[in-house]
Amino acid sequence: MVISMLLQQKNSIIRGLDIKYYQTADFDKDDAVVFLHGWGSEAMHFQKILARCKSAVAVDLPGFGKSEVPSTVWALDDYVDFVKEFLEKLAIKNPIIAGHSFGGSIGIKYCTAKNDAKKLILIGSAGIRRKTLKKYGLFIVSKIFGFIFSLPGIRVLKGGLRGWLYKLIGAEDYIQAGPLAETFRKIVSEDLRDDMRKIHVPTVLIWGADDKDTPIEDGKLMEQLIRNSQLYIIPDAGHYVFLDNEQKFRELFLAQIR
Repeated sequence: MVISMLLQQKNSIIRGLDIKYYQTADFDKDDAVVFLHGWGSEAMHFQKILARCKSAVAVDLPGFGKSEVPSTVWALDDYVDFVKEFLEKLAIKNPIIAGHSFGGSIGIKYCTAKNDAKKLILIGSAGIRRKTLKKYGLFIVSKIFGFIFSLPGIRVLKGGLRGWLYKLIGAEDYIQAGPLAETFRKIVSEDLRDDMRKIHVPTVLIWGADDKDTPIEDGKLMEQLIRNSQLYIIPDAGHYVFLDNEQKFRELFLAQIR
């Protein structure tokens, strides 16, 4: 992946992990926008909007992009603690937090536990967890079938049969998570509605009108739950709204960080 000349690639050791991050050439720690990417994504998916910001930083979260994978199962709180330590390491105070999908979940919990952010920008954010057949199926497959797959004779069928079961319940993300599979299961089991009610910082919600991963209904509910929040819906865009309709997203986003 070609990195814009306007961006600098750097690394740091956070919580004992080798972490890669990218920042604008004129980075100012006192006026920083901090980008948190989604699950299975990486910091450079923000490259185009990042390069348009005066002072911004985007980090490859642990286990993603070029950052090291944690050796233990992490919960959402671990990622929140990681972000706190990352910002402290860079001496960033009063940031604007911009989180997409899973990164939005981290941003929500960060702003619940720590009220130093100037603003929270949630982009197709995750955090509304509904009890669905997929969630029950994921629990059953990861727990009960884990035992069945360990039985002699069944073990040789494990790969193909497990893949078929995950596809059946629509939970391919779990098996594709590899070493982060159990981390993924812990994170998607946590509903953040109570946390949203505790947010006091100004919050902007940006959604793609055609988002299927975090449907627009989630954005509307978040707007109701988060005080002092406003929802913007961008047409002709899905879950990766900042890639699907770059111009509309760029215009809206840059207006929010001025």
